[in-house]
Amino acid sequence: MYRATGKYDPQVIIGSDEIPDQFLFFELNKDVVTEENIDLKSPHRHSYQEIIWVRQGSAEQLLDGEIVTYPSHTLLIVPKGRIHRFVPSRDCLGCVIRFKDEFLLNQSHLLFSQFSGHTALHLSDEQPAGIEAYFSLMSSECKRADPYHLQALRYLLAAFIAKLEELRLQYSRVVPQDFTLTLCIWNRFNTLIEQKFKSEHAVSFYASELGLSPRRLGDVVKLYTGEYTSDVIDGRLIVEAKRLLLFSNLTIKEIAFELGFEEHSYFTKVFKKLTGKTPSDFKPISSSAQNYQL
Repeated sequence: MYRATGKYDPQVIIGSDEIPDQFLFFELNKDVVTEENIDLKSPHRHSYQEIIWVRQGSAEQLLDGEIVTYPSHTLLIVPKGRIHRFVPSRDCLGCVIRFKDEFLLNQSHLLFSQFSGHTALHLSDEQPAGIEAYFSLMSSECKRADPYHLQALRYLLAAFIAKLEELRLQYSRVVPQDFTLTLCIWNRFNTLIEQKFKSEHAVSFYASELGLSPRRLGDVVKLYTGEYTSDVIDGRLIVEAKRLLLFSNLTIKEIAFELGFEEHSYFTKVFKKLTGKTPSDFKPISSSAQNYQL
C-alpha cells in the first residue's frame, strides 16, 4: 500500500476510517484480502472518497443498509460519509484508491453523490484494459520517492475520474449535448441538497435557489437519475434515515425531527413509500451494525 508520499505503509488496512495523507493507492492482493476476511470490520463510514476495482473474484458490498454481491470487472464507488462495508471473496484481486476532497480541485457529483444510485460500474469485456492502464500509471507514480509526483497524481486521478464519468453517462444514456448544457445545474443541485435536505423538502425551494423553474429543474434531475425531483429529495432523506435507524440510538420520532418532519407519521409514510417497510420494521443488517455509533 502506497501513500501519496510514495512510501509503503503496512499499517494501513482496507477497513481504515482515515488515511494518513490526501491520497492512498494499494493493491487488493492475497495478503490484504486474507487480512480483511480475518478481521472483518463493522459497517463504518469514511472521511474520504474511495474507488475499488474488483479485477478478479467477487466482493460483497454493504452500502447504507443494502447488500449486493458484485462480480469481477466491477468498479465500486464509495462516497465519503456513506455507511459501508466491503467483503472481498478469497480469490478477489484488484486495486483501491482513496483520496480526500482537497486533493482534487473539482469534486465529481456524477460519481460521489449521497443520493444517486450509481455506486457500481460493471465493465464490458473490452473496457478493463483501459482502466488497468490508469491504475498502472498511478501505481508507478506512487512508488516514486520524490516530492514532485503529487501534481502528476492529481492529474492522473482527475483523468481517471473523467473516464469513469464518461462510463457513468453512457450507462445513463445522457447525450453529449444534454451533458454540456445540464451538468453545471446538476452539480449545483447536488451541493445545495447536501446543505439543505434536512430543513428544506420542497421542490420549489431548490428551483428558486438555483434560479430555475420547477419544471426545468425536474427535467435536469430526470435526465441524471430517471426520477422526479421530489423523489430524489425524499430519497436523500431516506438514505440519512436508514443510517440513523441502523447506527444510532435515536427513536423514530427523534429521527423524524432530525430530518425536518413535523409529524413522525408523515415520515413513516414517506419511508414506507420508498423502502416498502416502516421505520420500525427496518432492522439492522447484522448484529455488528447495532454496535456501531455514528
